[in-house]
Amino acid sequence: MCVDGPQVPLCPRTRLLIAGAAALASGLLALGFITIPAWKFLAQISLYSPFGRLSIIVKVFSPLICFVLAGGWTWIFLWIGGNVLLPWVKSSRTSFQQEILLRPRIQLPSRQSEKTMPEQVLKEEPIAVPPLFQLDPTQPEQIAQLRPFFLPVTPPPAVNPAWSIAPSRGKQKEESDGEESEVTEGESIQATAAEHFLRSAGVDVPEQQNILHTDQPEKFSLRSSPCSDQAVPPVAISLLKRVSVRLLSPDGTTREVKLRRGENGIRLILLAYIAWRQGEPVDRDKLLTYVIARGRRRDMNTDQLNEVFDAAKKYLREDLKRAINEMNRQAGRELIAEKSVDFFSNEPGFYWLHPSCRVIDLAEIEKDYQTIQLARKDGLLDEKLDGSLPEWVVEACQNLIRAYSGDFLEELIAKFPDEFGLWVREPFTCYRDRYLDALWIMATYESALGRNFFDEQLTAAQNEEQRRHHIARAAQIFYDYALYALNSKWDQKLKFAYRANKDGERVIMAPRALRRCVVELGKLGKTDTIDQVYLAFKERMNTLSEGNWKPDKETESDVAEARRQTSAYRFSAQLPARQDAR
Repeated sequence: MCVDGPQVPLCPRTRLLIAGAAALASGLLALGFITIPAWKFLAQISLYSPFGRLSIIVKVFSPLICFVLAGGWTWIFLWIGGNVLLPWVKSSRTSFQQEILLRPRIQLPSRQSEKTMPEQVLKEEPIAVPPLFQLDPTQPEQIAQLRPFFLPVTPPPAVNPAWSIAPSRGKQKEESDGEESEVTEGESIQATAAEHFLRSAGVDVPEQQNILHTDQPEKFSLRSSPCSDQAVPPVAISLLKRVSVRLLSPDGTTREVKLRRGENGIRLILLAYIAWRQGEPVDRDKLLTYVIARGRRRDMNTDQLNEVFDAAKKYLREDLKRAINEMNRQAGRELIAEKSVDFFSNEPGFYWLHPSCRVIDLAEIEKDYQTIQLARKDGLLDEKLDGSLPEWVVEACQNLIRAYSGDFLEELIAKFPDEFGLWVREPFTCYRDRYLDALWIMATYESALGRNFFDEQLTAAQNEEQRRHHIARAAQIFYDYALYALNSKWDQKLKFAYRANKDGERVIMAPRALRRCVVELGKLGKTDTIDQVYLAFKERMNTLSEGNWKPDKETESDVAEARRQTSAYRFSAQLPARQDAR
């Protein structure tokens, strides 16, 4: 496996060649020194004891044994050296270099600072301190001389609470295409100590003139966290139904980023895989294996897959920078700083979504679903006698249903199904679960209103009309649930086991939703609609199961009962009155 960095481990093909050469040499040596001398004993093997026979056989087959053992152990040692020892050595070297860089240098105070600073400060000031602490803040010429060497400052999290701060991963290495590294914790602590020292010395340092937070970008720049001047991340990504990216500027201007999808949409798939994890680190090898090595790229070796990955990153970043430059040019000023925005953050071997990005549609789904889960935990979703639900639960369900524009990467999956591995089934099923759960809650809520709705300010006819309206709404939502649960083979929970109690959740819940729909339609007396709904459902189930699915007795019984109710409703108005019958 090849990784980024100046010291590159051996690739699998090279390790295999070295192991093969060692195995061949070992086999030839065993053949010359062990096997050939032992051939003369084969003619008299019957005269030896069982242990002697076994010894002769082992000597005869010693080239093969030596070949396997030497090749196997050589490959194991090479793998351990390239994947365990070398990363450990590199990490140790990096930590050692960081320790040296953060170690304070000894420097005596300058004569100029001794003359200008108060005597009390000179007495209390330590000798072995970094040069920054020896400057007189009242002398602007000294500050201007060393301004390019000031340490970058990372603002505390309270400055921008909307950020999604990634876990502490130490100092980042710069990527080959120009990625900037993050500020280390030691640098931030050192800069904070500088400000504390200046204030403890009795020097008045106002916030607007603070040398650590000055606003003079033409002289030096602070390498702070991305989008430090943004209340929210400026890059908004959507992954439901289709992949789209929009730029959000502080003044409210929005602009869509036109992404080139690459061959069979591989760039969009790569971006979606990393964005779906929403800040969770992703192993580079897994990206190559599970995401990129699909379709026509199955036969590529590691180096070729790395080239595809690097090219995809490059073009995605170019598209993002182009959109930023166009937005800034149209506005006539810099709305979004190009260097503060990116799609990817990385450290050797791992990638995750850059803090300047957020996945807006998935975040909205999760927010509303957490509200539903909170209500379920508190027992508020348990069906009551009147079927009532708190307004905030109903609102959360409605918001989730509106926000669910489609399945995860629905358009890409429909266009390029061969480009997706099993990984896509997890997010695909997860967000369908949330959507279907909200549908079921709303359907049962409408059904309860259809049974119990009553408003004192309305007449009896108006109350009955409102109940029928809610019944029709419940029937429609139950029908939507039944068909939507069966509309995609990528759903992990859509599986037919053809055995009792072994089917997937979708196969079990879809008939249940259909039965509830049929019952609601029976209350309305819609016989024709019942037949249409049931026939469409049977056709969908037969297609998915290749003709092996059969409706259970409970479903057939509910359909028949609903038909009888509609027949009674239809003919009841035609029966003669009691006095006419006499």
